[in-house]
Amino acid sequence: MPRPNLSSLSLPLAHLLVLSAFAVVHALASPFPISSSSALPQRRADPDPQPCGFDGDDNTYGLGIRLGLYIQGLGTILSDFLEPGEAKKMKDVNLSFQLSVFGGLIYITITRGSTQAAGQLYAAEVLMMLHLCTKAVFDPNPDPSQALVAIHLVQFAFSLTMLSYTLWFLFIGMDQMAHPPCSRYAFVLAKVDMYHWYRLARKILAIIYTVLDTCGLVWTLRQLYTGAAKGNASLFPSSAPPPRRSLLGQFIVLAFIVTSTELLIRWNHIHNVYSVGGTGQLIPLIVSSMGFIPVVYKLFIKYVVTP
Repeated sequence: MPRPNLSSLSLPLAHLLVLSAFAVVHALASPFPISSSSALPQRRADPDPQPCGFDGDDNTYGLGIRLGLYIQGLGTILSDFLEPGEAKKMKDVNLSFQLSVFGGLIYITITRGSTQAAGQLYAAEVLMMLHLCTKAVFDPNPDPSQALVAIHLVQFAFSLTMLSYTLWFLFIGMDQMAHPPCSRYAFVLAKVDMYHWYRLARKILAIIYTVLDTCGLVWTLRQLYTGAAKGNASLFPSSAPPPRRSLLGQFIVLAFIVTSTELLIRWNHIHNVYSVGGTGQLIPLIVSSMGFIPVVYKLFIKYVVTP
């Protein structure tokens, strides 16, 4: 009869012995109570920790207002596939939306945020609202008709006003506004500190855009004064549907606005702006939706039902 190989059983027996020892230790209660003086000292939590972030103004840039601006911007781009009259209506409404948001920004700047829930104005929320107003100044497809030339002039004037505010904000206002360590971030395809190189780069770009917009406004006024805009298609290159590259550029701009706005809110810990409540948010959301639905319906009829 062969003898059992005890060496092959030694490792499992050792494992079993260790597990049994642990079971006995956990099963038996210690007969000696541990005094509080011998216990390891525990770190006490701060009874009043400093909260990170601040409460945003839902009446100025709440979820309903932001969704309304996004829907209106998308509808304005899609309206370029329809007749010029439809595009004009959408551009008028879109410009009105942007003007109302910028007007709210001017108001909270004058009051220094004293009417807001946070009680003061933060640089992060100003930067975020400037992003929301960007779509109104990007219209690469102006119509040569007299009515839309007037809208184009309003866009130039609005753009210059917003750029003037941006220059004041970058050179002076940022230093006067609250910017705690966890609420001072900007978006440049990544999370960056708005008070470092980003600020210098934005100053340079704002100056360049201001010069270009001023030249564009002067040129358009000169064309109107000389009568070139009165039914003359030479004022603008063409009244044909916009090229694909132009539409792609508008979609990229809108995607950048949506992404940067939502990331700025998240990164800078702006609270209480993710719910739709009150008429101040419902009205712009309903108005933009009522304008967007007919555009989608007409596009469906034009390109799907009767191609």
